[in-house]
Amino acid sequence: MKRRRDLLHRDRPRLEVVPMIDIMMFLLVFFVMVVLKMIPDSGIRLKLPDATAARQLAPTKVVIIIDRQGDLFVSDTEVTNSGLAKYLTRLIEAGRKVNVIVAADRSVRYEKVMQVMNMLRKSGIVDVGLATRE
Repeated sequence: MKRRRDLLHRDRPRLEVVPMIDIMMFLLVFFVMVVLKMIPDSGIRLKLPDATAARQLAPTKVVIIIDRQGDLFVSDTEVTNSGLAKYLTRLIEAGRKVNVIVAADRSVRYEKVMQVMNMLRKSGIVDVGLATRE
């Protein structure tokens, strides 16, 4: 037979902390990965030209970078002129609308920027933005 004292004594509910810590760490890692994916191609250092009338463009997945030496990069991978042309035609063949941002160092020759613009136009891409610094 149970004593009266045993009937009054109940186990208090416990708050398990370890599963809560696991969930918080998962959320932290998830948000860090999402934020890192939102920053496009930031691995190559450029000195962008200044522009007072620049405006913010919508984020795009395709950023073509022309560094100081005139080398071309897409997604931090160096490409040749023919490699860039093939990449652009594959994007168009996928059947989706493609927006492109061209980020060129301020010391790059205008001729190199125009070569990239011609490749974009030949592949059928018309929504092109030029990266500048405010």
